[in-house]
Amino acid sequence: MKKFILIFLVTLLMSPIAISADTSTPDQVEDAIELPRNDKTDRTMPEKNHLTEINSDTDSRVYKIELGMNPTEKLTIVSQKTYDIVITDSNGNTIIQRNEIGEEGSRQVEFPTDNYGDYYLFITPSDDGRTQYPYSLRVIVGEPIYLYYGNEYQINLLNSSLTPTNTTSRIQYFDLSDIDSIPEGSILTGFTVGGTEVNRSSLSLYSIKRSLRPNSSLNWIDATYPLYSPSDLDVAPKSDQILVKQGWAFRHSADFYPGETATYTLTPKITLDYKIEMK
Repeated sequence: MKKFILIFLVTLLMSPIAISADTSTPDQVEDAIELPRNDKTDRTMPEKNHLTEINSDTDSRVYKIELGMNPTEKLTIVSQKTYDIVITDSNGNTIIQRNEIGEEGSRQVEFPTDNYGDYYLFITPSDDGRTQYPYSLRVIVGEPIYLYYGNEYQINLLNSSLTPTNTTSRIQYFDLSDIDSIPEGSILTGFTVGGTEVNRSSLSLYSIKRSLRPNSSLNWIDATYPLYSPSDLDVAPKSDQILVKQGWAFRHSADFYPGETATYTLTPKITLDYKIEMK
């Protein structure tokens, strides 16, 4: 996992760099860099970010960003150095102050945005002993960056059957709330439902549905033939993201070809894929 994060960070830091010479202080915000709010929630690199280069202990940055549409927002710092952070509102009131932000486990800062308007971010190199300048610095405010470890979790369920007169299976339930191997806050990005089948030739293939429903929703998510894997979960808006660590329900259904009398049986094997926030 740490190897993946290292590769991911190198990718972030090797993108083309726009160098800024701004050295503003909390008393000098006229030249603050305009920073748009990141609204992307999928695995792609946010377009709305700022990538710069820090050249010395005194080479600081000031950003201005319009916020207030949400109760809180998140600042993400991506660098091989840490930074001291001060965030103020348009009146100069300090909203939050943090030191040595940027290392694994402390790359993200959440702060309140009670009032609509401009907010200012003051970012100064920390006294962390790292002096091999220059350092790349990427700043993102809004939706966080998501990490994909290639992690998955598999669930094996009991077999259940369909007949020409009963084309929807019984519902099976499973609970992932207390699974330690799944990180807290993991967000569903996809799932695949495979398994062992008996008498599949009796079914109209394009009618097959294998469906999951999280406890947090009343709606079923269908996975259909031939992949049995929905394709749009990773790009779901923030309000529709689904946490993995909760209770789940599973069912499957299909139509039979006319004249079929056989019983179709599926022993499901479900694979869940997920992402977590960079923190």
